[in-house]
Amino acid sequence: MIKGVNWVAVAICVVLLEGLGYLWYGVLLSDVWTAAYTEAMGHAPSMTNQAVNMSLGVVNTLILVVGLAWIFARLGVNSLAGIGAAVVVWFFFNFTTMSIDFLYLQLPGRLVIMNMGYQLVSYLIAGAILGLLPAKSAD
Repeated sequence: MIKGVNWVAVAICVVLLEGLGYLWYGVLLSDVWTAAYTEAMGHAPSMTNQAVNMSLGVVNTLILVVGLAWIFARLGVNSLAGIGAAVVVWFFFNFTTMSIDFLYLQLPGRLVIMNMGYQLVSYLIAGAILGLLPAKSAD
């Protein structure tokens, strides 16, 4: 098993981040994101295989949160400092990876920024929760 992970905190993060995704893409930025996607891809987002896509999204979120929890355990993050640590991880790994969508895939900047914004807010939420709810020490 992965040591140093508070699985309750991980579960809380996954639920909250999935809720954030619904609010971000389904409510707050629905029309703007759909227009940017349609402009970039030449067609509206497909609604086929939605259950599979959403399920894979949950798995992706789970992997992200477990990874953050593991990094936090190794760094000894156990407070709201998790927010700062999460921003650093986001910048070095997520921001740089998602920049490829703009640089090489030539997706519109507004689409990339909306997606990066969602990821940043996700990292902030997960950083706060994982920082405040670290795994109990086995000592």
